[in-house]
Amino acid sequence: MKLSKREKFLILLLIIVVIGYFGFKYVPVEKIFNLEELKAEHSQKKNLYETMSQNIIQINTFEEKAQSLIEEVNNLNVISDLQQEKVIIFLNNYLNSSNINASNISFTDEKAVPMSYVVIPGEKRESGTLQDLMYEIDGRTTANVETSESDEKEENQLSARQVSANITFDSTYADMIDFIDSIQNNPVDISITSINTIAEGDILQGTMNLNFYEIPKPLDFIETNSEWIWMELAQSGKENPFSTDATQMVFASGGNYDFYMSLQPEVSDLPSILIGETNDVDRKTYISRDVNSVESVNFAFKTENDKYYYRYSIDSVSYPKNDEWKEFIPNSEGNINIVAYSKPRILKEDSAGANISVYNSTELRVRFDVIDDDKTSPRAYFRDARTISVTRK
Repeated sequence: MKLSKREKFLILLLIIVVIGYFGFKYVPVEKIFNLEELKAEHSQKKNLYETMSQNIIQINTFEEKAQSLIEEVNNLNVISDLQQEKVIIFLNNYLNSSNINASNISFTDEKAVPMSYVVIPGEKRESGTLQDLMYEIDGRTTANVETSESDEKEENQLSARQVSANITFDSTYADMIDFIDSIQNNPVDISITSINTIAEGDILQGTMNLNFYEIPKPLDFIETNSEWIWMELAQSGKENPFSTDATQMVFASGGNYDFYMSLQPEVSDLPSILIGETNDVDRKTYISRDVNSVESVNFAFKTENDKYYYRYSIDSVSYPKNDEWKEFIPNSEGNINIVAYSKPRILKEDSAGANISVYNSTELRVRFDVIDDDKTSPRAYFRDARTISVTRK
């Protein structure tokens, strides 16, 4: 039977109505499309998003404040690594430059001292030390310590570490004033808290107390102001061994020497062992070690294609690096000449020296001139003196 278009339309409409009826009656539409749950989920995700956004803003703000604090701490004229031995070296340099004779330098036990700050009314300050603040910046935690109410005021003060040095000295009045001026004009904050003197003619005898301070710095902190005189003097206690003035005494050109060597006590301004090629104006061939012990020193010479090569080392420090060789032209015919300037031992604890070995595959003879070495306990030892020529002067 053929259906008309109108009949087809009515049948289709009936099918849709029946499907709609059973679907609405038996399918849990309310559970599938629960508007309240959708609203709650939307609200939850919105709150989570706002919380994350707020955390990101707070983190950025904290990092900016932390960086600002680090820069502020970095710009403070306060020592970042206060060590007693560095303070001794620092004072020794300044006392010597001011012609002050210090018969004794003593130190008090280090202690924490409060740092003043501007109080902002209504501001609640937390935890008591810069160290805690640095811990917070570095992401480290500090132990929770229960404190009494009587300690609360003390804990809410920022504190720094202090080391006091007491100097017993004698000098002229002008030299003492010069020393005080040099300390006060130093970039590092140093307090002269007391000076007591008595006059013996033109000479003043007395005591002086100085306070050095250290504030804690964040992990991996690097001092940006490398021009501080404190850093220059206190880092090693030595003048730059490669500066022109320091090396002219030892590495002055002249004679027929190919290499120079310096053997000094550890307390000297020069390193205990220093080796370099003569007439090296740029000082690129110099190596050094500064220890109070006998170090292994090795010289090696070889010839290849009618050219001469060398290398030398002090313990693990070598030139050239990576076991390479450096070409050179001997200054005299038939010999490789090396001069070693030494100094007699004065202190009982002075153990600085060199145990020297020579490898030589050339036809030239290696000659050492050792000048002013200690007669009783030489600084220069030679492992096999039979293969070389050693002259002590």
